[in-house]
Amino acid sequence: MPGFSRASRPVAVTAAVTAALACTVSSGGTALAAQRSPAWCKPGGTLSTRTMPQQVKITDCDLRGRTVRGANGLAAVVPSDGTSLVAHAMRTTGGAELRIEVDDGAGEITITSKGGRVPEGRPRGSRAPLDPCEDGVHRLEPSKWPKGTTVDWNYHPGTSGLPVTAIAKGMSNMVNARTDCVDGGRFTPPPDVGERNTGQSDDPPNITGDAACGNRNRVNTFGWLAMTGAESNVLAATCIWFDGETTVETDMALQEQGKKWWSDGTCEAGSYSVEAVATHEAGHVLGLDHVEGADHVNLTMTPSLASCDSGPATLGKGDYDGLIALYGGR
Repeated sequence: MPGFSRASRPVAVTAAVTAALACTVSSGGTALAAQRSPAWCKPGGTLSTRTMPQQVKITDCDLRGRTVRGANGLAAVVPSDGTSLVAHAMRTTGGAELRIEVDDGAGEITITSKGGRVPEGRPRGSRAPLDPCEDGVHRLEPSKWPKGTTVDWNYHPGTSGLPVTAIAKGMSNMVNARTDCVDGGRFTPPPDVGERNTGQSDDPPNITGDAACGNRNRVNTFGWLAMTGAESNVLAATCIWFDGETTVETDMALQEQGKKWWSDGTCEAGSYSVEAVATHEAGHVLGLDHVEGADHVNLTMTPSLASCDSGPATLGKGDYDGLIALYGGR
């Protein structure tokens, strides 16, 4: 090639590489960062756990502030304030959970999701379910409120102005350990945790129309929400934010869109018990996880519900044992 001798080639190549590296450094490392980002870490939009590893290094892909959707369809905004979260959805066909644990110190975010499909209502196994008054099975969330806490919560009536009564009963059923298993209608001692409705709020629960957990706003709000983008079988969604092992905020939304609800009198076919659903969701608020399996479908924390089934409004032994494991008795 004219004007380019063999002897000058190494020098020219070295100069070209040096210039390219200098360009990369001068641009703040953008090119190298782009090479390090995994293919699934696309800017903008919702990311799917199906395409990403369970543990994500923040230096590889900073998920904080991004919306992530689990394999079960449940979604949440990854906290950017140092907290972690658990999202729950109660469906007519089974529950779903999405857990996002943010470890800023280790520079890692761990995401797990679970939740299968079961037949409509409480699934039936090959044998009869256990007696709820003898079934002591329970599972715990990764966090709880400090022992002795009174959980203050606001009520949001939704667009229909629905009354607070049944949701308030659901919270009361949990903290007062309401049951059909013993005389007097309550397990004793009750768990050492309380609840208090502090009034009505114009602001809805911190849950999106897709039944996804939004950005934490440091207020506990329970009530009704038209979750128009949620799957048709969703009855309710609850989000729990926690720091270490301590719960710092919870929000609960019952589906106002396309569902018939029952609270008093005779249940109309196809309706769902507000009190039963609210009691189940109150279990999540206080730190109880779903208890799965056909043997345990008579417990409050079973993840599915049939229409006109008010059974979960009263606690079984496992539900109570879980609360005592979390808070002790008062």
